[in-house]
Amino acid sequence: MDRRRLECFVALAEELHFGRAASRSGISQPGLSQQLRQLEEHLQVQLLHRSKRQVSLTRAGEVFLDEARKILRSMSAAVELTRQTDDGLIGTLRVGTTPSALFITMPEILLRFRAALPEVHVDVQQMTTDEQLAALRSGEIHVGLLHPPIEDESVHCEVIAELPFKLVLSEENPLARKPTLTLSDLAHETFILFPRGVAPHVYDHLIALCHNAGFSPRTIIEISPAQSIVAMAACNLGVGFVAAHVQHYDRALAAYRTLESVTPRLSVAAAYPRKAPAPLAQQFVAIGAAALAGYRGEKAPSDKSGLSDHPAK
Repeated sequence: MDRRRLECFVALAEELHFGRAASRSGISQPGLSQQLRQLEEHLQVQLLHRSKRQVSLTRAGEVFLDEARKILRSMSAAVELTRQTDDGLIGTLRVGTTPSALFITMPEILLRFRAALPEVHVDVQQMTTDEQLAALRSGEIHVGLLHPPIEDESVHCEVIAELPFKLVLSEENPLARKPTLTLSDLAHETFILFPRGVAPHVYDHLIALCHNAGFSPRTIIEISPAQSIVAMAACNLGVGFVAAHVQHYDRALAAYRTLESVTPRLSVAAAYPRKAPAPLAQQFVAIGAAALAGYRGEKAPSDKSGLSDHPAK
């Protein structure tokens, strides 16, 4: 249905005067007559009674006037919806996230994102870093919260949070008597870590730091989420690594200690496809970076991986 013809018909039906309707429609009177004639030919029905002195609606015209108004409102709504979707103001955003990134970053991001874009539905799916990269390439998700470094050149990756790892151990562990610890102190301890598949580069980086300190972890227990790491440590089954204050759970028998000399950090990055990214994904990353501004520490000048070995301060 031609929008212009509908607008001309509604104007004439409401004005019941060719001159006023033509002026309102921004068209000449002959042009208005032509639009109405073409509309009636299309519908194969007479919509108006015309005379030199009077214009009135036929019974069919009265019925069609209501329908024409509905069609015009529907067209306007469709245009507005399309524009809002294209501008990233409405729609559905599919987000992938690791368990750690979900806990560390998602609440702050979604609080601000929903305030800015209340008409957007956010669908959150828990995935490992590698699963997110595959999902970004296939279009299954629009944006991912994962752990760098990322070697896939087809993905734009921006670090939005960087938190130092701290240690959690049982109050019964003799190391708990020390106010701070070094990696060398852990040479004979069982490590309690998140599964390697969650963030392979972060995991391998922690092990490499141990090698640099002159030892390899005796035994590694892989478990998630962070609450389970804390619980296992409180059971005196090993020493766990958790992300700074955000994963400090108040649990009896669990003690938290800071690492000296080198402080490995857990980085969370937001990623989306470089080619034709969804506007909503870009807005999510921008809002996330602003929401987590206090979660980013200084990086070592030579660090390009998203992992840092910061001297303890």
